[in-house]
Amino acid sequence: MKRSLLYFLIAFGMLSCAPKHWVLISSETSAIPIDATTEENADTKMHNFISQYKLQLDEEMNRTIGESAVEMRAGKPESLLSNWNADIYLKSASDFLNSAADMAVVNLGSLRAPIPKGEISVGTIFQLMPFENELVILWLKGSEVNKLLDIFALEGGQGISGVRMEIKDGKAANVLIQGKPIENDKLYSIATNDFLAGGNDRMIPLATPVKRVDTGLKIRNLIMEYVIRETQEGRKIQSKLDGRIR
Repeated sequence: MKRSLLYFLIAFGMLSCAPKHWVLISSETSAIPIDATTEENADTKMHNFISQYKLQLDEEMNRTIGESAVEMRAGKPESLLSNWNADIYLKSASDFLNSAADMAVVNLGSLRAPIPKGEISVGTIFQLMPFENELVILWLKGSEVNKLLDIFALEGGQGISGVRMEIKDGKAANVLIQGKPIENDKLYSIATNDFLAGGNDRMIPLATPVKRVDTGLKIRNLIMEYVIRETQEGRKIQSKLDGRIR
């Protein structure tokens, strides 16, 4: 009897120590409407806490840093906005390298808002570039650059700088990089963002460069610095369609 009781106590103890596996047997959901009346029921303490920071944020976002002479929008095959951004990529990469980069590539999807004609604020640039993307410099052989430009041709164009090309029968034709015909075995330096450097947005050749340098420079900051520098030198922001993609 005592032995049976001992076995029972041991078994009971082992079962008590076994981990419990919780199983969901039901769930309920409800919608909380967010509309014009929501603010009436806002928590006063939280509202006051947030307001002090919102005032500081609004002040910074509304700060004017420059003026655009034209309205700039993204489009294909080339556009004022994509040309302007790609040119900034190219200049920033050249400044980083202390030597001229060959070309720059910008995806139209990264340009999230137009630049209006007139005042440019910090908020304007955040609307244009809300992501934390950084500038990356890649080195690709000319043969891979040709593949990349063929992808652009199939898509009807993307943002480029340092390159001139035509689209014929869905392929890149008469390609010039820095005014010279592309050479298949030559290495070309390409300024782009870290998203595209992963081969995203169908830009597969960018994922396998011969060499890659991550600059750590935020592209949004580079754009703002460019606008501020142009303003300090007494110039409005300009862009033009120059036939880089036809």
